[in-house]
Amino acid sequence: MKKRKTLWKDWNFVRFFAANTLSNFGNWFDFVAVLILFRYTWKADPIMIALIPVMYAIPSILLGQFAGVFADRKNKLRILITSDWIRAGLTFLLVFTPSPLLALPVLLLRNTVGVVSLPAQQGLMRSIVDEKDIMKAVTINGSLFQLVKVVGPLLGGSVAGVLSPDFSIVINAVSFAISGLVLMGITLKNNEVEREEQSLSINESGFFESWKEGWRIVFQSRILTASILFGVVSTLTIQMIDAQFVTLFSEVFPDKKEMTGWAISAIGIGSLLVVLLLNRIGAIYKYGWYFGSGSLLIGIMTGGLGFLGDYSFMVVAIGFALIGGIGNGVIFTAVNYLIQKEPPKDAIGRVSGIVDSTLSILFIVGPLLGGILIELFGVLIAFRWIGIVLTVIGTVGILFQEVIWKQKKIVGSSEETKSGAVF
Repeated sequence: MKKRKTLWKDWNFVRFFAANTLSNFGNWFDFVAVLILFRYTWKADPIMIALIPVMYAIPSILLGQFAGVFADRKNKLRILITSDWIRAGLTFLLVFTPSPLLALPVLLLRNTVGVVSLPAQQGLMRSIVDEKDIMKAVTINGSLFQLVKVVGPLLGGSVAGVLSPDFSIVINAVSFAISGLVLMGITLKNNEVEREEQSLSINESGFFESWKEGWRIVFQSRILTASILFGVVSTLTIQMIDAQFVTLFSEVFPDKKEMTGWAISAIGIGSLLVVLLLNRIGAIYKYGWYFGSGSLLIGIMTGGLGFLGDYSFMVVAIGFALIGGIGNGVIFTAVNYLIQKEPPKDAIGRVSGIVDSTLSILFIVGPLLGGILIELFGVLIAFRWIGIVLTVIGTVGILFQEVIWKQKKIVGSSEETKSGAVF
């Protein structure tokens, strides 16, 4: 019997992983550099700075679902390569923009081009790795994402501060260009079959019909529908406090400006550790354990930080941030595995686009609601109540998972049940 190779001996996956590393790392480098460029070089006011994350979110909100349809109907590898190279050019253009008013449209255009990358990347995964390796591939990519989220801003901010924001932006442009070159070396599994399926899909259904079919797939799957609804409720609650850590710590630790950075890094470290741990699990069968426990742990972090005014110990605050990071990593892994395993292979892009665009709306609505709550009740009270709500949501997800994520037994799944999953 032929021994199956590990993922690290699969050069297609290694190239895919390397390209993701370059593009993700460059993105975080770039984001911090852009903030520094706006504030310290151009002296932009807070309103102008607040528009930066909006330029990142709007393309996903407006175009995420259509990008998913596009990715399902076209050559996903070619989409990723083209997207990387166009974004490299737009990033270089950003270096030569003389003002924030000109930089914002460039950021919007660059992120519009990048919207199609996520569904194409999600859809491409199952054409690169075997079905049995999906969980490992998801957790490896998840580890990468969490790692660059910790290291990227730290190094990006340091380089931008010591040298210049433009230098960090150029690094991102080069990262995109090299990522496109690396992707060119990938050979897909069953490439001819995939091309034939794409051709049939294009001929048999129109663009909007494909979009409607994506939503039909979501609503016909109890697991997908329940997960998205659960994710919407918990993500909205999380987003209420996500941008308010700096407000909380400025009140509790007024002389420790670095606390916000430490807490965000601690969340990233917690996420990274749990994603690495989940790499040992073969598959997910009960999503309630993941979505429920993730929300519960983030609720413990948020509620615990809401009581900082009573004890004000920095070590305890960092500890709560680690707990929240673990919860974040658990949910992150579950969402990415869900997108890979639950939809049909030819609909991964559409489902990914639906999830991405739906959650992106919350990235704007959540912070606004959180800001209103903090204005009305104060930051500590708001954190306490949001923490309680998240804890209740998580507990409900765990206790009633058989009802929420009720699923039919699928004949022929014995192959998967032998893979040794814990949950």
